[in-house]
Formats: sequence, structure tokens, C-alpha cells
Amino acid sequence: MIFPRIAPALLLMPAFASANPVSRDAAAIENLPLAGFVEVTSLEQLGNLVVTDTKLGQSADTVTQRIVVLRSEEIERLPTPNRNLAELMRHTSGQFVNVLSRNDANWGSYAGLGPKYNSYLLDGLPIDAFVDAMSLDSAAIERVEVHKGPASVLYSNYLSMDFVGNQTPLAGTTNFVLKDRIDTPLTRFSAGAGAWATFGGSAYTQGKTGHLSYILSAGHERSDYTPYGLPGSWLQTTQSPRYEKDKFFLKLNQALDRPDHTLSLYYQHTFHQGNMGRPNRDFGHHYDTLNLAYNNTFATNWHLQLKYGERRYDRNFANDAFPASLALVNNENTRQTIRPLDLTLSHRHGQGALLTLGVDAQWVDYETDVRRPAAGVTAENRAQARSTGYFIQEKIQLEQWILRGGVRRNTLEHDYALLGGNIPATTSARWSKNLWSLGTRYNMAPELAFYANAGSSFMAPAAKQIGGTVSSPATSGELPNPGLRPESGIGRDLGMAWQPTRALAVDVRGFLNTIGDAIVTNIVNAAPSQVRSENAGSARALGFELDARYAPSPDFSLFANLTRTHTRVKDPSSADHDGTEIPFAPAELANAGLSLRLPGNIRASAYYHWIGRYYDSTSRGGRQAFGHFGLVNARLYTDLIHNTRHEVRLTLDLNNLTDRQYRMPFDFRDPGFNAFVGVDVRY
Repeated sequence: MIFPRIAPALLLMPAFASANPVSRDAAAIENLPLAGFVEVTSLEQLGNLVVTDTKLGQSADTVTQRIVVLRSEEIERLPTPNRNLAELMRHTSGQFVNVLSRNDANWGSYAGLGPKYNSYLLDGLPIDAFVDAMSLDSAAIERVEVHKGPASVLYSNYLSMDFVGNQTPLAGTTNFVLKDRIDTPLTRFSAGAGAWATFGGSAYTQGKTGHLSYILSAGHERSDYTPYGLPGSWLQTTQSPRYEKDKFFLKLNQALDRPDHTLSLYYQHTFHQGNMGRPNRDFGHHYDTLNLAYNNTFATNWHLQLKYGERRYDRNFANDAFPASLALVNNENTRQTIRPLDLTLSHRHGQGALLTLGVDAQWVDYETDVRRPAAGVTAENRAQARSTGYFIQEKIQLEQWILRGGVRRNTLEHDYALLGGNIPATTSARWSKNLWSLGTRYNMAPELAFYANAGSSFMAPAAKQIGGTVSSPATSGELPNPGLRPESGIGRDLGMAWQPTRALAVDVRGFLNTIGDAIVTNIVNAAPSQVRSENAGSARALGFELDARYAPSPDFSLFANLTRTHTRVKDPSSADHDGTEIPFAPAELANAGLSLRLPGNIRASAYYHWIGRYYDSTSRGGRQAFGHFGLVNARLYTDLIHNTRHEVRLTLDLNNLTDRQYRMPFDFRDPGFNAFVGVDVRY
């Protein structure tokens, strides 16, 4: 073996699962020629490798950046009160998960930066961190790899025009890895009920026919829900804010002439409809997500990956004139299609060296319309975007050292046919940028390693930020800002991974992220709720993460982590903004949790989450303060029947046990304590 291997952290709590669970067998598998990799690798061994670092399976102790891995069995133990995939990462250090409601997005932060600085991937292809986290089904996920630190060389920005626009992997990227090979057939039926007349059910089956692995799943949930806005705000309700959500997904994986030559297809459709608690505040959203992937080891040490995706978003909202009137004012419709493409070649050479190179692209179509009762349909925004990236990265191993370096050439093009209902003076824009990334890791001993990384990023303003969504002074939404400039950033980190015993693991990571011409989203009006994206000079986030994990036995484990961040925005031209904190980035985050087996074969997991002070704007005069509270969530489950033929599991989720109805930005409020009980039958 070239490297000493760090021993696995056999932990049961998903929020602190380390990226080190790599056996010597898995490490030996990784060093095989690529042509023999898939044939001799079991599903368990594949699960002990991480793919986000190089787009190919690597043992965690050859990765220069920290990767936290949440596995499928761990994901099933986590309560997700708002049914949002972002909540799976709520208890990891460095991430502030702030899901506004079951019908709305996560508006948090990553390593001291806002919600657009950590991209989301679905099997290595970008997805929307706001929309897709609400719609995708966790039953399709094999594991989640939380890749901390800059990842802009191998992974492009996501060119979303909705929410806060483009998303970049400056602070990191989160890769939702789909289930792929199926070795064991399984059929599962689930049903449950909970607070606010919430009912749900799903059916799932997986199996294998010849060389074809398949998964089919369908689910439905409905709820009367409960008010989730501040009284007297634009979210004030006059009736229950009911919703229904239907999900369906299909996953196929076909091995062609050999196991390392495959073609796979994933498709999911989600229909989310309901009302926001007033007669004319209906909504209806359709989401379609497609991934098509081709993998081929075409020579002894050469591997090719070709991935193509489609993300279709069709979102419709009805608006009233509250508080003056509950009558219908208009219907807003947003349609967006994003098509990402990635072609990557991997070449293993020398003593453990890996060369990664390729090209990626995205094509975006974005439209918004407004339908008024007396005036018909009015087109508001028509825009298109394209991006092309060329990248190359080399990673080499020299005794205990891992050295990594890469570069990317990015080109973005925007065409604006209509912005804010008007033909803009500027109808197109084009930006090109060279990006870079460097990293190193030193495995001093089997139980101790040090690492350091740095990389750059680039983000152009989105059409929504330039053209806005507000069609009248009384409408909630985003005000236009046609003078926005693109921003650029550099991320840096330095860390230590220490595992003195098999049961105990400690990780320390410091980070420094800086942004020039930072685009921030400020709240400029509370009633109606209106925001504007603005360039705020430069921004800086300095902080550290401390993680400790202890798992002496399969029946007991605990964890704790702390994140401290100091952020500042520098804008000498504006005394109101200069020296303020980056919005949505708490100064402190802390988590603790334990998992244990109780009498009666009951398994319990409990989590505590502390959120420090944070703000919703860089404006001293207009911002509001949030945070300074703690949350307690718990999940209990027991197997009522468990034998070789079938299993019946009873699960109880207890969310927000202390009933903290805390305030969130944009006049949202957590509805407080709620419970959900479910039955899961597998055979």
C-alpha cells in the first residue's frame, strides 16, 4: 500500500458520518486498473468510496478536501419536518439549513456565505438547491456526499434564473448519489399520519432482471397544514394552508456487454399543489427531473462518463390584494428548462495518479407571465442562457502526500428578449473567466491527516435579478436592478482529521471565503414583501468548524459540532452597508445528538440544533435580526416484525419538542411542535 489508511468511523448518526469509512480492502480495490474496477467491486465496497472529488471512486483518505457522507440507512433515521432534502444536512457543521415551510425553499448559508454558494448535484449533474431539494424523493438516494471547500473546477455553476439566481460551488457542493446497481430485491409500502391532518403513503420496489437493475416508486401526501407566517404579514391566513404533493420516480441501470459498460436513466415527476391560506392564494407546481448517464471503461486505465439532464420547472402562483382585499389580482407563472451536459475522461497512471479532464455545458430557457382577470396574459420575462466549461485536474500521490491541481475555462452568455415586461436596452451579455483550484493532504499517520485547499469561482447575475418579478408596487417579489455586475470569489480552507481510537474521531477545519462585487439579496419592503439584488462591494467570511464523534458500540453513539463565523461586507460607497454582516449567515451554529437502543428493541435518535444571530440584509437601517434559539428533534423506531421474509417497522417523529415558533426571514414563522407516526412494511 502506498498510503496509510485512516480507520473507519463506525458511526450511526447521519449528521456526523465521517468521510473516512474506508477499509484496506476498499483502498486496494481503488488502486486496481480501471478495467477491473467494477467487476471485482461489491456494492459494499463501492459504498466505501467517494465520487465527488474526482467523479470516480476514490478512498476518502486520498481526498484533499473534507467530505461528509450520509448513507441510505442513516438518511432513513433523520426526521425531515418540511420534507426537504436540505434538512438531511441540518446537523452537519458549517451549514445553516433554514427551510421556510413545507411549501418553500431552504434559505440558509454555507461556510459564512449565503444560500447560492453551495451547489447541489444529482449523480454529478447540477440541480437547483432551492427548488429540487423540495421536490426530489429521498427514497432514490443511495448516499449524500457533502463536499466542503471550493469545487468550481470540476463542477460548473447552476444557471437558474429563479429564486436568487445562479448557484456556485465556492463554499462546496452537495452530491445526491442515486441508487444504481441492485443486488437484492425489495418491495416496501409505507403509510403515516401526523399533526395538522397530514397523511401520506408510498409504494417502492426494486429488483434485477438479467443485467437490468430497476427501481419504481410512487407516493402521495396531503395536509391541512397550519399558518406558517407572522400574524399581520403578507402570509396572514384566513383558512388552512392546505397542500398535496405527488411524486413518482423510475431508475433503470443496464449493464451492456460488461459490468463497467453501463447506461442508466433516472426520471422523477413531482406535482405540488395547494393554497397559502387565503381564497385566492392558490399554487400549482410541476417539476420534472431527468438524468441519463453512460459509463465505459474503454481501455485498461481510461474511463469515460457522458451525462445529460433535463430539469423542467413550471410554477404557478395566484395573488390577492391583501390586506386591502382578498380578491384575485393575478396569476404568476414561471417556466424554466435547464439542460446540463457533462463529458469527463479519467486516466489512472503512475503510482496512484489520476488525471481528470472534460467539458460541460448548460442551456437555459426562462419565461414568466402574468394573467390578470380583466387584461389576459402579459409576458414579463423572456431570457435564455448558455454556458461552456473546459476543465482539467491532476491528482498525484507521493508517499504520504496527495497533491491536486486543476484549471477551468468558463464562458457564459445571456440573451434578454424581455425583462420586467419591457424590451431591455441591453439584450445580451457575455462573460469569460479562468478558474483554478489547488489542494494537498498529508497522511502523517494512520490516525492523523492534515489538508489545505484553495480555489476560485465566478458568478454572473441572473435574469430575474436584472429584470425583477414585481409587476406593480403592491406585488410581492423581486425588484429589478439592471446595473448588476458579475461577482468573483476565492475559497480557502485548512484542516485536520484525527481518529485516535476506532470509536473516537475529531475534525477541525478553518475556512476563509472572499467575494468581490458580491451580489446580495436585500429586503427593501416588508409589506408587500419585496427584495432587490445589489452589488455590495466585497464580502469576507472567516470561520472554523469543530466536529467530535464517539461511537463505542452499534447500540450507542453521540456527536457534537460547533461552527463560528465572522463575516463582513465592505462597501465604502454606502455607510448603510459598509461593515455589516453577510445576510443569512449566523455567527454561531452548534449541534449535538445521540443514538441509542432502548429496552423493548426501540432505537432512539435525538438532535439539538443551536442557531446564533443572523440578519436578512446588509442594510443597517432596513435589516432585521433573527436566531439565538435552539431546536430539539427526535426519531424513535422499532421493528414490530423482523424475520427473513418481511419486516414491519413503526416510526415516530417528534419535531420541535420545545415548541419554538421562531421567526424567519420574509415574515415566515416555524409552526412549532408537531409529530408524525408511520408504518413501513418491507418484504
